[in-house]
Amino acid sequence: MRKFFIVLLATFVLAAINPTKSEATVIYDGAQVVKGQTGKMTFKKDIKVYKKNPDGTYSALVVKRNHFFRTYDIEKYDGKTFYQMGQYRVQATDLVVFKEVPINIRASFYNNPAYVMINHLGVENPGYPYSYIKYGEYLIVGKREEVCTGPSAILVSIEKGKLNRHYCTGDIEGMPVIDTGILDSTDIRIFETITRNKGTYILTQDTERLSGPMKGAISYGSELKGAVLQSPGIEVNGYLMVGDANITYIPANLLKPVN
Repeated sequence: MRKFFIVLLATFVLAAINPTKSEATVIYDGAQVVKGQTGKMTFKKDIKVYKKNPDGTYSALVVKRNHFFRTYDIEKYDGKTFYQMGQYRVQATDLVVFKEVPINIRASFYNNPAYVMINHLGVENPGYPYSYIKYGEYLIVGKREEVCTGPSAILVSIEKGKLNRHYCTGDIEGMPVIDTGILDSTDIRIFETITRNKGTYILTQDTERLSGPMKGAISYGSELKGAVLQSPGIEVNGYLMVGDANITYIPANLLKPVN
């Protein structure tokens, strides 16, 4: 029994000395940052914000001038930007002051962060004609020799708190990477990358192949129940990568591994 308590005490001490990423306190701009937070908002005057209730009605909350709120999801479409603060959704106006948390701080809460485009309009890739990073697209992070194994790969890197984007124009021995500038990190949502079994899976019901791990991403057509698919075993936002040369995404809960 004494040995058990010694082991328990040692475990507690190690946990206190080496907290996990979710336990560590992160401070930015004088306030604590939490996992999933994109930035923080303040308001230039007292205003009302609204949330939609399950029954279709709306509830209002009066927010005070200069009182800050954490911002989580951001939606951009039709030239408008909407911030989500808890259950309340606020449209960007001259009365809203938004300050983003640098992308490297946001990523520090994840063991293996995955970056997904959430701007519904997509983002143009300057320097490479007619190229866009589309809504729901998964952005590869890494070194050229690791990820630029074929044409049209989008590569991102984080330097000094900024998300830099690059474009792989050819294979490893071919043309160089084009640096296409800094990407607005508020266009990006971060997820944890989950490693699954690499190999063969069977689809348990009809579904669509999507261009990225996000509902609303471009559809590449339907896949029928019983289809046999290969996967590198990477899951992002509940979607599993499938395919070899042309990677698409299918909900992970619809795929059953084959022993």
